[in-house]
Amino acid sequence: VRGEHYFTLSEENRIRSVKITAPRGYILDRHGAILVENEPAYTLHLYRREARNLASSVEMATRVTQLPRAEVDARLQRGLRDPEFLPIPVVENLRIEEVAAIQARAPEHPEFAIAVSQRRLYRHGRSAAHALGYLSEATPEQIRRMRQMYRLGDWIGQKGVESTYERLLAGTNGERRVIVDSHGREISEENRIEARPGQNLFVTIDLALQQIAEEYFRERVGAAVALDPKTGDILAMVSSPSYDPNWFTRRVTSREWSSLLSNTDHPLQNRALQSAYPPGSVFKIFIAYGALARGLVDPEWRVFCPGHATFYGRTFRCHREQGHGWVHLRDAIKVSCDVYFYNLGRRLGIDRIAEMARDFGFGDPTGVDLAFDRSGLVPSEQWALTKRKARWYPSETISVSIGQGPILVTPLQIARGLSGLLQGGRLPTPHLFLAGQDPRTGRRLRYSPEWRMGTPLPAEKLAIVKDGMWAVLNEPGGTAYLSRVPGVEAGGKTGTVQVVGREFQPRPGTDVRKLEDHAWFAGFAPLDDPKIVVAVFVENGGHGSAAAAPLGKLLLAHGAGKPIEPPPAPPSVQRASFSFDRPTGAGVFR
Repeated sequence: VRGEHYFTLSEENRIRSVKITAPRGYILDRHGAILVENEPAYTLHLYRREARNLASSVEMATRVTQLPRAEVDARLQRGLRDPEFLPIPVVENLRIEEVAAIQARAPEHPEFAIAVSQRRLYRHGRSAAHALGYLSEATPEQIRRMRQMYRLGDWIGQKGVESTYERLLAGTNGERRVIVDSHGREISEENRIEARPGQNLFVTIDLALQQIAEEYFRERVGAAVALDPKTGDILAMVSSPSYDPNWFTRRVTSREWSSLLSNTDHPLQNRALQSAYPPGSVFKIFIAYGALARGLVDPEWRVFCPGHATFYGRTFRCHREQGHGWVHLRDAIKVSCDVYFYNLGRRLGIDRIAEMARDFGFGDPTGVDLAFDRSGLVPSEQWALTKRKARWYPSETISVSIGQGPILVTPLQIARGLSGLLQGGRLPTPHLFLAGQDPRTGRRLRYSPEWRMGTPLPAEKLAIVKDGMWAVLNEPGGTAYLSRVPGVEAGGKTGTVQVVGREFQPRPGTDVRKLEDHAWFAGFAPLDDPKIVVAVFVENGGHGSAAAAPLGKLLLAHGAGKPIEPPPAPPSVQRASFSFDRPTGAGVFR
């Protein structure tokens, strides 16, 4: 009956379906600082039943907006698949001068209407871009898959939490059915369905901590992650180089998009969880923990380090050419003695090392609430047979025992693994979701931490590993002694990953910066009750002690409540007007 009613109306006048865009929820940091909000946006809609000549309509749209005709034509063709009374969004993000020009031509082109909606405003530009993600127009494939939710011209989260929590943030659009005359003027409203706003999303990010790390990476390539080891809250997640999500809220041409994708530094890639690297000497703490937990090494077992050692007919060097002399486990961690861990790795064997690594989540996705969470690589004898179609060579175990060779981890895995070590084997699930809040009722959906249990470790043996990590930062001779944190009892471990061999001779024209070693640092603070764990990776940065540990120092100091020369808060930081308490309720939102 209603269908006949609308058919009759459409014959006498014209029916238009006018979308009421649901306000998308804000995204806020853990302290209520607004990270993402909305601002007005203008879209040019075409109602084809009122168009006298579609070619003339396209010509007008391209002339006013200076867009390539092919792009406007393509949008028009996609919209022709929808019912005639639905508008076709032919141009989005109109500038004010374009709106004025279109309105001036309204008498000759009644088929056009300006729709006022909202677009995303990422308040701090590149800050936390990989964690937040961005919005862009739903692709034809996404519209086909989610026809009930989206139609041509709708915007959808494409990366980060904007994508993961799309349904929570987006709300539900409303609709007005209006009658217009032959000149496009609205006569009356036949029906109205109100929009339901999306929920506000609190994320675990600490904006101040995030910006400390981003400032450090301004001229560097790499990633950094900071976690709360007890809950898995991601306090900071940095990937460098980054991008400005606001770039996607304007009109992006195919050429501009191709340019971004072809950038050799891959700014869209989240190096914190999408890129895997050898862990270098940071891996030694996990080997030490695993061997102690299984009773496979006595903490007083000593190895003499002359600066090199021979295994299976091959000489392996220590990073300190003159050697470290006699060292036991604690001091081997402190000075990062390669020879000690070569010997320990030989005693353990690759399969036992692989078992220990998996206890800390290496070789598996972390479970983070973001897409493209890489597993990394943990080698074993079976892996060699399956993937390489060859047996595992014992000499490879020597390299893996210091985090070199065919072993790959992500910065997020390192932070999670260290959190598990400090919690006696309990691995937290890292996450960005803190709470969702209905803006109408104030009701919150809260996150309850998830865990995975690895191999338990007695407290007295864990203390040995922690003491070695304390010495790294706090005793002369420790590899990160220059990055000790004033007034804070902290622990850490540096790592340096060799990119090319010492004898390698680059060809003329080679960018030698890409041949520099990679730098790692992993650390925690305070010593007795860790509240923050950090993992820092600087691509081609050189030594971990020089390139990665200084940022670790800044992050640990801030996390322990004793920031070092904190940068001034930018004037654009605006706090939410409603209060927020740390969630304790049950229920995991996915």
